[in-house]
Amino acid sequence: MPFTKLAIVLAAATLPLAAAIAQDRYEGAGATQEMDCGGQGATIVGASNIMTVTGACRTLVIEGAGNRVTVDLAPRATIRITGASNQVVWRTPDRSKPRVSVTGAGNRVSMAR
Repeated sequence: MPFTKLAIVLAAATLPLAAAIAQDRYEGAGATQEMDCGGQGATIVGASNIMTVTGACRTLVIEGAGNRVTVDLAPRATIRITGASNQVVWRTPDRSKPRVSVTGAGNRVSMAR
């Protein structure tokens, strides 16, 4: 009986922790999805994805082609793109511009209006 109670208490204690873990990486193609970087970084690897990334990201990394990403960034964030024809629309709470590094052709990075 004490073991059962302990197992239930331990299982219940882990639920809030599991819900608080932010998704920070997506790999795939052709998806429409939301991610939460939880104030850390987000990485998107793949092609033709439509992603909305929330959580005041410090970094956004995109590796692939034809991705369309809208992202909430922390001030002084970094965007790094490797690939072709990716589109990133970003916003920051203070309207500060992120550092941007782009390798590839046809990529566009702009501030949300």
